[in-house]
Amino acid sequence: MHIGIISKVGIQKSLTLANDLELSLKKDHDVWISDVDEIDSYAKSFAKTDVLITLGGDGTILRVARSTIGHDIPILGINLGRVGFMTEIPYEHAINTIKEVLANFSKMRIEERIMISAKGVSNNKQFELNALNDIVLGHQSVSRLMDIDVYVDSAQMAQYRADGIIISSPSGSTGYSLAAGGPIITPEQKLMLIQPIAPHMSLDVGVVVPSHSKISINITSPNKAVVSADGFDEVVLGSTDKIDVEISKSLTKFIRLNPESDFYSQLTTRLKRDVLKNN
Repeated sequence: MHIGIISKVGIQKSLTLANDLELSLKKDHDVWISDVDEIDSYAKSFAKTDVLITLGGDGTILRVARSTIGHDIPILGINLGRVGFMTEIPYEHAINTIKEVLANFSKMRIEERIMISAKGVSNNKQFELNALNDIVLGHQSVSRLMDIDVYVDSAQMAQYRADGIIISSPSGSTGYSLAAGGPIITPEQKLMLIQPIAPHMSLDVGVVVPSHSKISINITSPNKAVVSADGFDEVVLGSTDKIDVEISKSLTKFIRLNPESDFYSQLTTRLKRDVLKNN
């Protein structure tokens, strides 16, 4: 098998584990190794890569998923982060567990999660952003509300006056959207969530739309806005610009050791873990 190992920059135990894994696996497999910030330089290797092993947290996975979009390479996440909604294997058991997974690869459960795509025009140039978690539109200037019109399949759904708006995938429902008051959605659903950020005298609940819908967002206030995908690739938009968001044709795949019901059994534990580490 061809295996890519992606470490997290500046985290010594991630770098150490990456080197240990390379030594352990290269006897039986073709292995390439990169830190997450340099992964794009290995783009020529993606087409023949069978598995990507990430050594970090959910942020590392988000970066890897965006860089490898279109290649459908299953990701096996080793949790070195805080919450780890997407990762599954504890750091302490990584090497033995990975060997077991690779030995039984054909029997492993593959979880498929949708990605979302945003297209628009900025400074007369077209752009496209892809995200596993969310597309976020926020104001460029601090402490200024934005006027945002949102359309779903050409029908005007809402006029928001808010700090911004989040278009979230089910994966992203446990991230920024949750912090903004949105619901939690099981990860393999095929839908999008429209969640306003601190709305003022406007619709203040999230709205779920189906997989075939297209969401159009128009900025109607004079303030400039910034749109980003998973917290990366910020694009500045003017007061008359708009973006269209829909489900991407690409998926992110994860290798899972546990059954689907593990999402529910681990939900409260993971959220409590995040609260404790932030206090």
